Amino acid sequence: MKLQVNIYTMNRKSFLLTAFIFYLSALFSQEFTPIVKQFTKNDYNASNQNWSVAQCPDGILYFGNNQGLLSFDGSMWKTTRMPQNKIVRSLLIDNDGRIYVGSFEEFGYYTKSETGILEYTSLSDKLKGYEMKNDEIWNIINLNGEIIFQSFTSYFILNKEGEIKGYRCPFTFLFFNIYHSKVYTHTEQFGFSYLDQKTTFKPVEGIQLTNPLISILPYDKDNSLIVTKSAGLFLFNGRSITEFKTNAEDEIKKAEINKAIVSPDGTILLGTILNGVSAFDHEGNKLWTLNTNNVLQNNTILGMYCDRDNNLWLALDKGIAMVQLNAAVTYLNAFNPSIGAIYSVSKKGKEVLIGTNQGLYISEFDYKAKRIKNLQLLNQIKGQTWSLRAFDNQTICGNNEETIDLFDNNISKISPAKGGMCIQKGLINGQEVLVQGTYTSLCIYIKEKGKWKFSHTVDGFVNPIRYIEIDYTGTIWASHLHQGLYAIRLSADLKKIENISHYKSLDNKNEFNINVFSINNRVVFTDHTGFYTFDDIRKEIIPYTELNSQLGYFSLAYRVCHFANNLYWFIRGGEAALVDVKPNKAKIIDIVQYGLFMNQTVDDYQNIIPISDEECIFTLENGLAIYNINYKKTKSIIPKIKLKSVETMDAESKNSVFFPLFPNEKPATPFSRNNIVFTVYFPQYENLNNYQYRYKLDGLDKVWSEPTALSQKEYSYLPNGTYTLQVEVLTKSGNKLSDLTYSFEVLPPFYLSTVAKVIYLILILLTFFGIYLYIKRLFYIKKEKVRKEQEEIRIKEIAKREQQIMLLEKEKLESELSLKSKEMAESTMTIIKKNEILVNIKEEVMLQKDILGSQYPNKYYDKLIRLLDDNLSSEDDWIIFRTNFDRIHENFFRNLHAKYTELTSNDLRFCAYLRLNLSSKDIAHLMNISLKGVEVGRYRIRKKIALQSNKSLTEFMIEFKE
Repeated sequence: MKLQVNIYTMNRKSFLLTAFIFYLSALFSQEFTPIVKQFTKNDYNASNQNWSVAQCPDGILYFGNNQGLLSFDGSMWKTTRMPQNKIVRSLLIDNDGRIYVGSFEEFGYYTKSETGILEYTSLSDKLKGYEMKNDEIWNIINLNGEIIFQSFTSYFILNKEGEIKGYRCPFTFLFFNIYHSKVYTHTEQFGFSYLDQKTTFKPVEGIQLTNPLISILPYDKDNSLIVTKSAGLFLFNGRSITEFKTNAEDEIKKAEINKAIVSPDGTILLGTILNGVSAFDHEGNKLWTLNTNNVLQNNTILGMYCDRDNNLWLALDKGIAMVQLNAAVTYLNAFNPSIGAIYSVSKKGKEVLIGTNQGLYISEFDYKAKRIKNLQLLNQIKGQTWSLRAFDNQTICGNNEETIDLFDNNISKISPAKGGMCIQKGLINGQEVLVQGTYTSLCIYIKEKGKWKFSHTVDGFVNPIRYIEIDYTGTIWASHLHQGLYAIRLSADLKKIENISHYKSLDNKNEFNINVFSINNRVVFTDHTGFYTFDDIRKEIIPYTELNSQLGYFSLAYRVCHFANNLYWFIRGGEAALVDVKPNKAKIIDIVQYGLFMNQTVDDYQNIIPISDEECIFTLENGLAIYNINYKKTKSIIPKIKLKSVETMDAESKNSVFFPLFPNEKPATPFSRNNIVFTVYFPQYENLNNYQYRYKLDGLDKVWSEPTALSQKEYSYLPNGTYTLQVEVLTKSGNKLSDLTYSFEVLPPFYLSTVAKVIYLILILLTFFGIYLYIKRLFYIKKEKVRKEQEEIRIKEIAKREQQIMLLEKEKLESELSLKSKEMAESTMTIIKKNEILVNIKEEVMLQKDILGSQYPNKYYDKLIRLLDDNLSSEDDWIIFRTNFDRIHENFFRNLHAKYTELTSNDLRFCAYLRLNLSSKDIAHLMNISLKGVEVGRYRIRKKIALQSNKSLTEFMIEFKE
């Protein structure tokens, strides 16, 4: 905590004085600085405060942030949390990519798994014989392969064998620095000290350095550069120190240096607590300062690092900044006070004229130091200043109110025309002239006595003109501010229009704004959709096919600015391309993104003005940028596009499984996780907005995807099969920078797997077997059906035969019955006749007895009568009759008696005779009764069986069946 107080506290007077000095220096002198890209917490989605920064061998940048380890790959930011969500104070990355981190009472390292995921290993947990108490790791260094983690009262050494040991001191010290394989620092006890035998501190003999040591930097073969907190810089040769003078001593001493490094190109970079970061060359000349007065979000630099492409990364108390030390562009971020939108610039010697929407400004330009001094508004020229063009040491200024002549430091009105937006020099009708386009007219200037003077306006032409070009035939091509293009031929005296053509469209289809420019003395036109030129033979506007095809998407440029020789700037949207245009060939040399200038573009009025054969100025909103074509960039490593992760997941739970990035065998994912997200990165940090990715998944895609800024590509619900992902990184102009491929496999779903196929085979076999059994059963059923049908037919035939037999038997029985009935009837008739005879005999005998009387002895008479009575329907005859009758008539007597129990035996006998359909007389003879007795018997039986009166008793007995 003591360090924090030292770093962040200062008395109020000192702070105000320092701030006032910095403000005055900014007010009277404003410098061009490197391009700075700002990142806020909204960009990287972590805490404002960042403490340290380092780069991994794979190109990814890591930052120590209050919320953990923050990484940036050029496209995506990611925060990896520390144990207990601790702050990452310090960082060191070795050549193997191991990321050492330091925190409060915690230190260790991260390594990447084969799937690209960071995995943390704690070293503080492995300490033996040492208890951490308020130890916070502020610095990590690599001393000959041994890693030293340093707080301000203790340090911990990780040796090459992986053993960690801690040391505590009774005094405090600042940052450890390595010089000739020894650790140097500043201690409270000894001042400038070195660590002896890793265990004790000793003072450096003969050197008195009371101010805290911040860094020891390489300088030359004999000396190193010692950077102190507030006593300046010193050269150190190991034995003595000498003061290293800069041209900004007071500034750096009062700013309190906190970090210091040397860039790959030898620039000395000092990060301070109070005034941002300053750069000095090898001789100590200040090059620039970045702070809140120009571009930084915060003045407190907590960490600095130069990546392998010589970009300076600043870990700030608020946010992160990237400074492009290796760029051809430097810029003045903002004039203070503001001078508005800048439309044109003209440089003459040490003076620079700046035309803005507020008027015309003049300043001194320190070319070597790249500074603008003494900026002031020319009161005579106010309002929109559209153009500044120098012709033969004479600068003509086109202003909203009038056209001004600036010659030999004199300011005079040259023309009454208002709104001079453009002016060009050309040869018309054999005479050299200047033609100016204004809000309403065309103005003609001619040279008299070596000086350009206003001559006249062209009669009959009243149109606002934005751009003008004059071709080799003397034709004036004038772009209307809103409505097309004019081709104008003037009369011999240049006062009247001899011929005029108005083109509303370049392609005879779409009416867009048309701009006109000259490229290598050839007039070209653009309507934001492509370039056109004039065909002198056919006398018509035609597409400039050669130029369009070679410019790529810069064929959509809407403005062309000449730089030098064959070099031209093509401006479109948010970028400008420097193009070398030669006959039948156009080559893009460089691309500058307007996004680098913190959205300071003057939309639709961007302008690029050459100020020498090597440099040109970009006009901005209240700012300027200088482009140096001969800037010698530090040689950088050309990166390759790499895979960051390959994530597979299912559609519902989104549970992720990561593929190895460099697999020995083709990785495979189950069909349930057929949603795959590829994350790639291209660790190139210059012109971050200039890189695009395109993807093609062989096995699914037939064509490449459209280029996109997204470095992540997701494929959902992939069918099973083998795939190869192809990724290319391109510039926005279409140049391919790098590519990669990655092959993988989506396994078939279970229903298409080998096991499933075996199961399917078994099921198919079982199905065929089942079909076989089914068919067999069908045949069996059919056979059984046929058999049953045949059996039924046979049974029916048998039944029919049996029926026929039964019928025959029945007929036979009926015949027999009929025969027996006939026989019985005959037998009965015989009995009846016998009884009749016997009755007749008895009557005769009785008659003779009556006649003879006693003559016929009684004993013979009685014997004869008895004999006759015995033979009249004897009981034996009845029994025989009954037995035979029952056989023929199916138990007639038993059934009849069972149903009508009141019938007596005599009644049953009577009923039997009725069934035989015998007459009453026959019944009387059989029963040896009278006819009246027969009628009485009939009545008695009808009553017993309750027979209706309308029913014949004889028919009832014949029909009776049980």
